[in-house]
Amino acid sequence: MERDRHGTNRPAPTDASRKTLVRRATPLAIALLALLPVCAAAAECTFGVMGELPVTLSGGHPMIKGTVNGIEASFIADSGAFYSVLTGEGAERFHMKLGPMPFGMQVVGIGGVERTQLGTAREFTLAGLNGGPLHNVEFIVGSNSFAHVASGIIGQNVLGFADIEFDLANGVIRLIRSKDCSGRNLAYWHGTKDYAVLDIESITRQAPHIVGRAMLNGMKIRVMFDTGFGSSMLTKRAAARAGVKVDDPGVVTGGESAGGFGGRPVETWIAPFQSLDLGGEKIQNIRLRVGDIDSRIDADLLLGIDFFLSHRLYVAQKERKVFFTYNGGPVFDLSHHGLPAAAEPAAPDTGRAEGEALDGPGYLRRGTAAFARRDYAGAIADFDRAAALAPEDPEVYYHRALARWWTRDPVLAMADVDQALALRADMGPALLLRGELRLGHKDDAGARADFDAVATAPRADAFVLAQIGLIYQRHDRSAEAIEHFSRWIAANPKDDRLAKVLAYRCRARAAAGTDLGLALRDCDESIRSMKSTEVLDSRALVKLRLGDLDGAISDYKAALSLQSVNASSRYGLGLAQLRKGLVADGDANLQAALGMRAGVADEFKRMGLAREP
Repeated sequence: MERDRHGTNRPAPTDASRKTLVRRATPLAIALLALLPVCAAAAECTFGVMGELPVTLSGGHPMIKGTVNGIEASFIADSGAFYSVLTGEGAERFHMKLGPMPFGMQVVGIGGVERTQLGTAREFTLAGLNGGPLHNVEFIVGSNSFAHVASGIIGQNVLGFADIEFDLANGVIRLIRSKDCSGRNLAYWHGTKDYAVLDIESITRQAPHIVGRAMLNGMKIRVMFDTGFGSSMLTKRAAARAGVKVDDPGVVTGGESAGGFGGRPVETWIAPFQSLDLGGEKIQNIRLRVGDIDSRIDADLLLGIDFFLSHRLYVAQKERKVFFTYNGGPVFDLSHHGLPAAAEPAAPDTGRAEGEALDGPGYLRRGTAAFARRDYAGAIADFDRAAALAPEDPEVYYHRALARWWTRDPVLAMADVDQALALRADMGPALLLRGELRLGHKDDAGARADFDAVATAPRADAFVLAQIGLIYQRHDRSAEAIEHFSRWIAANPKDDRLAKVLAYRCRARAAAGTDLGLALRDCDESIRSMKSTEVLDSRALVKLRLGDLDGAISDYKAALSLQSVNASSRYGLGLAQLRKGLVADGDANLQAALGMRAGVADEFKRMGLAREP
């Protein structure tokens, strides 16, 4: 049987499965059931909280801490994953024995088919889960495509076991057992706020995802609630059914999405729609991110972490409903290359529990949620409160440093990151941030010392060399970027992220105009595994520098066939055409590129590729 992270090719729920929850008696399920408090028999609606999981937003991911076999671990809380997953690196660090998956079973996600094994944790804990450690817990062991982000994923075999409340704006996920609540409004926090109710399909072992129906431009669509996906995304097929195609006027590039499982990128666009109705919450004149994911999910619209941050939700399994309220601000994150975050005006309410007195960790978690929504002032205010209450917590100063860096306050950001490292000298993310700040201050020696410290730490993440390379690349330091990419590639020739890092090195060499033959080989090898706009654009740049004008034109056109609104590819195509003598076509493409992004000509000039008189 083929199993799918997002539900592809899963069997449709039967009438019987819509009425009853079917559970396989796994050790994890039995252990979780034992944690459920017993509610007194009563006619009124009652709740028993089996876990209040503290969630920190990091890099747009909802993170929960735990342990596997007594070793600290970090997990992404992913309501779109049918089962909990560990990375290959994580399983090795946790000393897990691995075996084959059940015969014929595959895991398929946005990024494609995942190579997996099955591992068992002798002991497993999750922060905030009531009771003691769980024993003999099974995990799917996958690739390292997200190993630099987390040790693994907590999926629906944990999150979907009971009712679940997502209060991510305040940094909490609650696992709840409800009783005698049929016909009740379970958005118990709503007060005077309006609330919406969306009917969902039964959540079963065969169909573990949170899926409901909505209306887009008056057309019915299937929506899936997926905390593992950063930005909400509509399929191209559903967009076309709603009357919008990605090459229509008014549609702009949305860049590449990370792509979920498998790590392969997904081309996206930002497109306008007349209306979206989610359980009575109606949004007019909305823009949505459209992705090339038609064949990879059994839904039309993924509601990602941006939706969860702009709403508070209660998923009632027995009632087969999702109750939710709007927190305020942008519903969807549409940011890309300076594109405004959303079309909807921000509302004054942010969903933050301002009147509630929190402890230091509570303010820290709430601050990271505000930061994820680009509410930097709110984030810094919460980090200030956290610092006053928990002055010995290095995480507080690191996250406040990030917020201050994003608000272009490098002096205070440096002071905070120095304080974080004074409290925890081997804090890898803080060392990377301070190294980047030092590069910005032209302190090359200091930056090198920080990067060396994080790269040589005893428990350094294997991807850190590539991360350092990306920092150097952002600062137009191609030689150092290439050096770090090369070191990572030499040390990780079979890693799932190899195609991605080859693409990084190809781009760095192309931008610098050095080792172009090697750059071409990098891009060719990357494209064999990961064909995307960015890799095609990089290979076209290499060919343009080599004087292979026909090859450059072909690759630029291939990139534009994936993303027609791409200023870099359009401008490069124009230059190649001008050098080929196709003056009219070249001029037209240069002008079109400048209309997309005024600074694109300067970017090419810095690479020594100005338009010839």
